[in-house]
Amino acid sequence: MPGHGDHGLRMQRRMSRREALSLGVAGGVGALGGGLLAGCAAPSGGPTPAGSKSLTWSSWANPGEAERFRQFSADYNGRYGIEPLFQVVVGDYTQKLLTRIVGDTAPDAFYVNEIVMGQLIKANLLADFERFADQSGSEIELDKFYPGLMQWCRGPDGGGLYGVPVDCNPKVFWFNQSLLTEAGVTENPAQLQEAGRWDQNALTELLTKIKTTGKRGMVFEANWFDLLGWISTFGGATLDERGEAIFHEDPKAIAVLEWLWDQLAEGNVSYGGTLPRGQGVDALFYGGQLATIQYGRWILPNLRKLEGFTYDIAPLPSESGSEISTTAVYCAAMCVNSKTNNPVEANQFAARFCNAEGQRFRLSGGGNAVPAIPGLDEIVTEGGVPEHGHWFSEIAARGFTTPQVLVTYPERSVNLSTNLDSLMRNKTDFRTFAQKAAGYMNGTATL
Repeated sequence: MPGHGDHGLRMQRRMSRREALSLGVAGGVGALGGGLLAGCAAPSGGPTPAGSKSLTWSSWANPGEAERFRQFSADYNGRYGIEPLFQVVVGDYTQKLLTRIVGDTAPDAFYVNEIVMGQLIKANLLADFERFADQSGSEIELDKFYPGLMQWCRGPDGGGLYGVPVDCNPKVFWFNQSLLTEAGVTENPAQLQEAGRWDQNALTELLTKIKTTGKRGMVFEANWFDLLGWISTFGGATLDERGEAIFHEDPKAIAVLEWLWDQLAEGNVSYGGTLPRGQGVDALFYGGQLATIQYGRWILPNLRKLEGFTYDIAPLPSESGSEISTTAVYCAAMCVNSKTNNPVEANQFAARFCNAEGQRFRLSGGGNAVPAIPGLDEIVTEGGVPEHGHWFSEIAARGFTTPQVLVTYPERSVNLSTNLDSLMRNKTDFRTFAQKAAGYMNGTATL
């Protein structure tokens, strides 16, 4: 049964600009904090009353995830005598969460994505979890989490910690072995990685061979996950210490984009925004029409259902061909409502949900995400599927998640994919693309 994965997070970030503005996501801190909330009493359905033996929490979830969350809540009640009342949110999670926050009916703890993390922190609507975790008996060790997954949960000045990664999904190189064999590929990406020859040239050769079969080799999509993930894996600089984009100034990063544009021109790589209507990237991969896909572990439950489909993973290719390089990781966080009447219970729940034991409970048994802490490799290698599943954790340990500029300024996150898509459809050259894409992220350029 699946555990929580970041495919849900990807779906939740597709909120229109109109919806974002209507809820204040792109309108500054005042839309969520200050007078709008100050005049609200705590109606029924909000944080649980003081002294209660229950607390409320919510997240997005597919049916398998929701069932696992209910199991976790039931187990938690049996262990600690406190009943976590799980509220699955169907539809636009971000919009519904903000509506509840504005109405002062938000649960005691809840999932947060990068679209609203920065705004909620600025509006003082999230508790500083670090203060709780520093106390003895908190049952969580924050220094055990992969460091690249933590920064987006901190305040603009780097202080405080307002959420904890629930798990993660690093960008990996999935491949359909049957299509590779059909194309005459004699060494697959996993074998090339183990031989120390999985580099840019090897990938170009693989994609060139796949093109001869009439099938698609790879798809590039207009989002930070693809853009920064490919730049960094080949040694290009992506972000500075403040989380601002610098790839437009880095020669290696520009060289990666030049290579990518060449592959698009050659037909070795397809652009996701121009795929025929109804042809999703994952559906093409499941249907045997796409030889490789650079997604996280969230597609594994669907792959398990396909009969006769032979697949495996490798890290993305690297400069050297042998290293596991730095690449992008999707991540969601568990946060505690700063207005909860049960701060101790809510923080304890968040700690137990996100610590090693909590991640093991939620992700074992066919889960669709990767632990955000080391020492749980048995989760991603269970059953030997995929064969090289151990790479999931190694990639996550070296990865980075949402750029801080997109967290601090959520309107940039909401609009980034649309802006990148416009550049791609207008066939912008790679140098201009780099300048404008970095400008959009840093807030110095608009359409």
